[in-house]
Amino acid sequence: MSKHLFLAFAFLAGCAAPNSIPLVWKPERQHNTPPSAAPADFFKTKVKVAPMTDSRQDPKLIGENREGSTPKPATTSDDVAAFTTYHFRALLTRDGMTVVDSGESAIIKGDIQRFFVTETNKYSGEVRIDFLVTDPAGKTLWQGTTGGTSNRVGLSYRAENYYESLSDALVITTDSLLRDPGFQAAIARTR
Repeated sequence: MSKHLFLAFAFLAGCAAPNSIPLVWKPERQHNTPPSAAPADFFKTKVKVAPMTDSRQDPKLIGENREGSTPKPATTSDDVAAFTTYHFRALLTRDGMTVVDSGESAIIKGDIQRFFVTETNKYSGEVRIDFLVTDPAGKTLWQGTTGGTSNRVGLSYRAENYYESLSDALVITTDSLLRDPGFQAAIARTR
């Protein structure tokens, strides 16, 4: 495939109507710096991120355009839980947490409650996840719900704007979790 054809295809894919699209990581928001008020052992604790679950009613529905009298759905062909797990884990690592595949002191589990963009005159993305922190034996150390929202303007009913909205909302969700004092204390206690 020629470079020009590839670029044209990539442009059209970003501008396509968001029906049965793959999920693309495209954050526009800068990730915040790690929380400086976290306990000293917070970043040294070895944590494992378990594969997230998805409790949303329709796992393929990621948004809706409500500009007209008949709403138009935005759907994905990908696994939202796998996508979210992968990027959540990468964000934790980027912030300096010690994320491991084995030998962990704590396990972070997440259940996706909301992963959705409402499009009216702007794109409003929302991610909300129920988190559970356990020790390796399964004892609950902390649980809570954390979420994030993002707002942006863009051309109507475009996949790229859905990508940006959802990616930014997940970045904000992760930032909120990392700043939660109860979450910090639970992780630090397991070291």
